[in-house]
Amino acid sequence: MADMSALFSRAMPVSLVPGMAYLIMYAQKIQTENGMHLFVKLHAEPKNVFCKIPEGLAYLFSDSQIDQINNEKLFVNLSFWGRSRSGDPIIQIRNAALPMPAFHEMAVAGAFDI
Repeated sequence: MADMSALFSRAMPVSLVPGMAYLIMYAQKIQTENGMHLFVKLHAEPKNVFCKIPEGLAYLFSDSQIDQINNEKLFVNLSFWGRSRSGDPIIQIRNAALPMPAFHEMAVAGAFDI
């Protein structure tokens, strides 16, 4: 796969549907001058999407887990729920065999304003 940081630098902004589960098809850690970053390729229709995971979550997956994701031995979903009151993105990562929470469950948990 091409260098994901180069792909990301040329990428067009897209909006993920809040609460929708996107399968992570590929993951790669990239060291930049600003530190370590995690990039993922998400399965989305009609085109797959490349995302830069928020700073501070670069070590969300171990190298072994990244290898398993990239070799289709570990299936993980990502969902984006919007932004917190402070503006930080709210994302959830979960094994693809487990259901994602519903919007009202996230709202009850106080993840965001409704």
